[in-house]
Amino acid sequence: MLTQNKDNKNRNLNEVAKNLTTALQSIQDPDLKKDLESIKIDNAAEVPTSDNKRCFLVQVSEESIGTLKKVHQELVKKLESRFSNPVVIVPNRKKINGNLYRRYRGTKVPRNQTLTKVYDEFLEDILYPADIVGKRIRFPKHKGRVFKVQVDKVDKEAVEYKLSAITASYKALTNRELQVEFN
Repeated sequence: MLTQNKDNKNRNLNEVAKNLTTALQSIQDPDLKKDLESIKIDNAAEVPTSDNKRCFLVQVSEESIGTLKKVHQELVKKLESRFSNPVVIVPNRKKINGNLYRRYRGTKVPRNQTLTKVYDEFLEDILYPADIVGKRIRFPKHKGRVFKVQVDKVDKEAVEYKLSAITASYKALTNRELQVEFN
């Protein structure tokens, strides 16, 4: 079932993660049970959304990305029916180089660990069943940056009901404002 990552085995899972684990252990579907055994939760939190509701932000270990992508939609549907809150599942990507890439003189620079790349991967993972068509950065007068993401119209029904959960989760992960549009 959903268990702790090996790196975090000395730390106890928080209460939200325990509730999610027990909910997933109660799933009786034999096809899903096999795949759920290999998914490991690193962290889980309740994130407040803009419409005074709450959503679950579940961070899953890097090793379980392959199996998560196979069962993502079914897993999210089961969890949302159980808790009646939107659920957002993302892999736990911690490694960000920042300005350290300047130290790699003469060697190949790991661009997949830059801040921009990691944040773009978070965005793709949060919007997973949907395809991102375009990205824009806007600078309103009395605000900081606002990231506008354009999602394909075909995926509108898969994402639209949890837009506030998506924007709140992205804000919790990256501290960036996000707007999702459909094109």
